[in-house]
Amino acid sequence: MKTFTYGEDNLQALDLYEPEEWNSKTLMLIHGGGWWQGDKGKEKEVAYRLTVEGYQVAAVNYRLALQSKNLFPTQNEDVETAYTWLIKNIPAFQEDNIAFIGGSTGGHLASFLGLTKGRPFVSLSGLLDLKGFYENHEKTIPKQLIIDPKLPSQKIDQEGANNAYYKWIIENLLDSINDDNLEKASIFSKVTEKSGPGLLCNSMNEIVPAYEHQRLAELLRHQQIPVETCLLSGSRHGEAYIDDVWPNILNFLTRYI
Repeated sequence: MKTFTYGEDNLQALDLYEPEEWNSKTLMLIHGGGWWQGDKGKEKEVAYRLTVEGYQVAAVNYRLALQSKNLFPTQNEDVETAYTWLIKNIPAFQEDNIAFIGGSTGGHLASFLGLTKGRPFVSLSGLLDLKGFYENHEKTIPKQLIIDPKLPSQKIDQEGANNAYYKWIIENLLDSINDDNLEKASIFSKVTEKSGPGLLCNSMNEIVPAYEHQRLAELLRHQQIPVETCLLSGSRHGEAYIDDVWPNILNFLTRYI
């Protein structure tokens, strides 16, 4: 594993994982954490699993939104900059052999790149509909949730719906709460006829309402863009259910990269 910087901030960095036998395909792996916590190092186990399958993987950090700093759209800008840096500086990464994958807010950012770059993307419990969620929870009192920063992403299980935390995430990310900001921070407006195919997974009773990935799937189908979905029972969130959907991920990547 090698570490590179793609910007001037310490958080604008990525870890590059190289397989023993490369399958000619590359992935950007994006960590979650509510846009305000998390780190690329938490993706180490998933990154290694993907290299075993032959993929060259870049696990990407981005500047975190906290205490009114690095607010939206900083994270979108950072993952887009990391993508451009990889294409320019790492020969293996090309516009026609890359896909994006992430869980939770990493799933949102992977979706953002896939939809805007026209490349395949995998979203595991992506927080996709910030506008709809906020409008549906006007009376919910927001509350921060702090997760052990050393806990690998696939070990995090937020144990069901947490409307207070989801609302806190939204308020922490945006400089002001209004229809325009909420709409821009949601993913649905990024869907066009040039968007890439998606694999969208969610649990039925987790922090992210299950309708969110179904709504994105509906929008992609409307544009005649291939989309696959996984709706799991229970309350596991993001990479907590990655073992269950691992075959789906590998099959999807084989089909579309």
